[in-house]
Amino acid sequence: MLEEKDLQAIAQLILASEERLRAEFHAKLEMEIRASEERMREGMSAEFHAGENRTHAYIENGVMKPIRLLAEGHAQILERLPGVGALDLLRGRVCNLERMVTEQGHEIDELKRA
Repeated sequence: MLEEKDLQAIAQLILASEERLRAEFHAKLEMEIRASEERMREGMSAEFHAGENRTHAYIENGVMKPIRLLAEGHAQILERLPGVGALDLLRGRVCNLERMVTEQGHEIDELKRA
Protein backbone atom coordinates (compact mmCIF):
# COMPACT_ATOMS: atom_id res chain seq x y z
CA MET A 1 0.00 0.00 0.00
CA LEU A 2 1.09 3.55 -0.69
CA GLU A 3 2.21 5.81 2.05
CA GLU A 4 0.78 9.25 2.61
CA LYS A 5 3.91 10.92 1.14
CA ASP A 6 3.44 8.90 -2.03
CA LEU A 7 -0.25 9.86 -2.23
CA GLN A 8 0.61 13.52 -1.72
CA ALA A 9 3.28 13.31 -4.42
CA ILE A 10 0.77 11.69 -6.79
CA ALA A 11 -1.81 14.38 -5.94
CA GLN A 12 0.76 17.09 -6.62
CA LEU A 13 1.65 15.47 -9.95
CA ILE A 14 -2.04 15.32 -10.86
CA LEU A 15 -2.53 18.98 -9.86
CA ALA A 16 0.54 20.03 -11.80
CA SER A 17 -0.66 18.03 -14.79
CA GLU A 18 -4.11 19.63 -14.53
CA GLU A 19 -2.56 23.11 -14.32
CA ARG A 20 -0.35 22.39 -17.33
CA LEU A 21 -3.32 21.03 -19.31
CA ARG A 22 -5.45 24.01 -18.27
CA ALA A 23 -2.70 26.44 -19.33
CA GLU A 24 -2.25 24.62 -22.67
CA PHE A 25 -6.02 24.58 -23.20
CA HIS A 26 -6.32 28.31 -22.49
CA ALA A 27 -3.36 29.10 -24.74
CA LYS A 28 -4.83 27.03 -27.57
CA LEU A 29 -8.28 28.52 -27.00
CA GLU A 30 -6.82 32.05 -27.07
CA MET A 31 -4.96 31.24 -30.30
CA GLU A 32 -8.15 29.86 -31.90
CA ILE A 33 -10.12 32.93 -30.80
CA ARG A 34 -7.50 35.28 -32.29
CA ALA A 35 -7.48 33.30 -35.55
CA SER A 36 -11.26 33.42 -35.68
CA GLU A 37 -11.27 37.17 -35.01
CA GLU A 38 -8.69 37.70 -37.76
CA ARG A 39 -10.77 35.67 -40.25
CA MET A 40 -13.82 37.67 -39.27
CA ARG A 41 -11.94 40.95 -39.62
CA GLU A 42 -10.67 39.94 -43.09
CA GLY A 43 -14.15 38.88 -44.17
CA MET A 44 -15.67 42.12 -42.92
CA SER A 45 -12.97 44.11 -44.65
CA ALA A 46 -13.61 42.28 -47.92
CA GLU A 47 -17.37 42.85 -47.56
CA PHE A 48 -16.79 46.52 -46.77
CA HIS A 49 -14.61 46.99 -49.85
CA ALA A 50 -17.10 45.12 -52.03
CA GLY A 51 -19.91 47.32 -50.69
CA GLU A 52 -17.79 50.40 -51.21
CA ASN A 53 -17.15 49.35 -54.82
CA ARG A 54 -20.87 48.78 -55.38
CA THR A 55 -21.60 52.20 -53.89
CA HIS A 56 -19.05 53.87 -56.16
CA ALA A 57 -20.52 52.06 -59.18
CA TYR A 58 -24.03 53.16 -58.23
CA ILE A 59 -22.95 56.75 -57.72
CA GLU A 60 -21.07 56.75 -61.02
CA ASN A 61 -23.88 55.18 -63.07
CA GLY A 62 -27.02 56.05 -61.14
CA VAL A 63 -26.23 59.55 -59.94
CA MET A 64 -23.36 61.08 -61.87
CA LYS A 65 -24.65 60.11 -65.33
CA PRO A 66 -27.96 62.02 -64.96
CA ILE A 67 -26.09 64.96 -63.40
CA ARG A 68 -23.70 65.04 -66.38
CA LEU A 69 -26.66 64.95 -68.79
CA LEU A 70 -28.34 67.75 -66.87
CA ALA A 71 -25.14 69.81 -66.91
CA GLU A 72 -24.77 69.28 -70.68
CA GLY A 73 -28.35 70.46 -71.23
CA HIS A 74 -27.72 73.44 -68.98
CA ALA A 75 -24.56 74.29 -70.93
CA GLN A 76 -26.53 74.17 -74.20
CA ILE A 77 -29.14 76.52 -72.76
CA LEU A 78 -26.45 78.92 -71.58
CA GLU A 79 -24.86 78.91 -75.04
CA ARG A 80 -28.15 80.02 -76.60
CA LEU A 81 -28.76 82.84 -74.11
CA PRO A 82 -27.57 86.30 -75.07
CA GLY A 83 -24.64 87.79 -73.20
CA VAL A 84 -24.85 90.62 -70.67
CA GLY A 85 -24.02 93.28 -73.27
CA ALA A 86 -26.69 92.00 -75.63
CA LEU A 87 -29.25 92.02 -72.79
CA ASP A 88 -28.42 95.64 -71.94
CA LEU A 89 -28.87 96.60 -75.60
CA LEU A 90 -32.22 94.74 -75.74
CA ARG A 91 -33.41 96.44 -72.56
CA GLY A 92 -32.62 99.83 -74.07
CA ARG A 93 -34.46 98.98 -77.28
CA VAL A 94 -37.51 97.68 -75.38
CA CYS A 95 -37.62 100.85 -73.27
CA ASN A 96 -37.52 102.97 -76.46
CA LEU A 97 -40.28 100.87 -78.03
CA GLU A 98 -42.45 101.16 -74.92
CA ARG A 99 -41.97 104.92 -74.87
CA MET A 100 -42.76 105.23 -78.59
CA VAL A 101 -45.89 103.04 -78.28
CA THR A 102 -47.09 105.11 -75.37
CA GLU A 103 -46.49 108.39 -77.28
CA GLN A 104 -48.17 107.04 -80.40
CA GLY A 105 -51.10 105.83 -78.28
CA HIS A 106 -51.50 109.39 -76.91
CA GLU A 107 -51.22 110.85 -80.42
CA ILE A 108 -53.87 108.43 -81.72
CA ASP A 109 -56.18 109.36 -78.83
CA GLU A 110 -55.72 113.09 -79.67
CA LEU A 111 -56.40 112.46 -83.36
CA LYS A 112 -59.57 110.55 -82.48
CA ARG A 113 -60.81 113.49 -80.38
CA ALA A 114 -60.11 116.03 -83.13
